[in-house]
Amino acid sequence: MPKKLDYRALWTDARALLAVHKEAIAAIAGFFIFMSAWISAFLVPPLTVENLDDRNQTILEISRYFEANWRVLVPTMLVTIYGSLSLYVLMSGRRLEKVGNALGIAAALFFPYLLASLLVGWATLAGFFMLIIPGLYLSGRFAILPAVFAQNAQGGVNSSVIRTWRVTSNCGWAILFLMLFVAVILRIFAGVADTAIVAICQSIAGEGGVPIVVSAIKALFVTLEAVAFIVMLVAVNRQLSAQTPKQ
Repeated sequence: MPKKLDYRALWTDARALLAVHKEAIAAIAGFFIFMSAWISAFLVPPLTVENLDDRNQTILEISRYFEANWRVLVPTMLVTIYGSLSLYVLMSGRRLEKVGNALGIAAALFFPYLLASLLVGWATLAGFFMLIIPGLYLSGRFAILPAVFAQNAQGGVNSSVIRTWRVTSNCGWAILFLMLFVAVILRIFAGVADTAIVAICQSIAGEGGVPIVVSAIKALFVTLEAVAFIVMLVAVNRQLSAQTPKQ
């Protein structure tokens, strides 16, 4: 029987995960994701690409942006990745006595996970450069890699990548559509709220607004989006793993 991603069951499971782990999620995400995003938003200007149709120009502008801001971007990105991995470990089904156990396991898995992410990232990027469709498909197929890795990384990098590919078989497009739907909803909500808050700050402090407050609000929505995706992908992994025979 082919696998099927049940969105209704997925939503129910995601809500249950949030209810069980909400305090630990708030602590980890607040410290590692929110603080990193706040520092980055306050110290680094937003990336703006004027002409997305010109691929070479887009790559050049992104390269220049990273070259100018890497001293802030790299440390905050690594801290964010570590915090996200800790959340995946927290909700992986492991028996954890306290939040510190999730942080410790994530620290042990951090560098192997980075290697696995780089391998998958390069493969997906190659798919985007060859044709857009393969890149989108691979994005769906490898989306749950961190959830799979956090659940059981004993087999190493190759085993986790292969396991991810097996778990998401026949469901790559379903996962991608789910991710796009969640991203669009969150971005619309964040955009409306951000515009309203910026307007309030400007009405109080003038055209410049209150930069530290504006950057904090941006960081808050980055954190909420990250948590939403993490919980969603953990639920996807749980549902599809139950339909995948173990080898």
